[in-house]
Amino acid sequence: MEFENIKELVSLVDQSSLKEFEYVKDGTSLRLSKNTTPSFAKETMPTEAATETITMQTTPVAEQETSEVVERASTAPEGKVVTSPIVGVVYLQPNPDSDYYVSEGEEIVEGQVVCLIEAMKIMNEIKSEYNGKIVEVLVENEEVVEYNQPLFRIV
Repeated sequence: MEFENIKELVSLVDQSSLKEFEYVKDGTSLRLSKNTTPSFAKETMPTEAATETITMQTTPVAEQETSEVVERASTAPEGKVVTSPIVGVVYLQPNPDSDYYVSEGEEIVEGQVVCLIEAMKIMNEIKSEYNGKIVEVLVENEEVVEYNQPLFRIV
């Protein structure tokens, strides 16, 4: 059956009062339904073949993830990290005309405001839990951040 014929049938069934339409000819089967509950195609592949395919695909992925975790752990920088306690938009300065709350190389103290995160139209001050020196700012101003996303690295 040609694609244009299928499109025409779909259009005709859609415009009609029919709830279902089924066409079978020479081993070709087409079933159109206005039923709102989904129907699933019958499995045509033997279960054993499907299992083998899945096994072959997942093994390399697991090995790759393990090697990535090992690599990340061995290259993880030292220091403490200030993370986002909420999902929102991070602001590294109180307003567009002012200086950033903190910058790389700056000494900070516990309880010092390091940024704001806007969530649901509320500005939340994010304070450092550590004393130390900012060695890395891990986000850009006005970037959307996720829960527990690293914001600053402190040593």
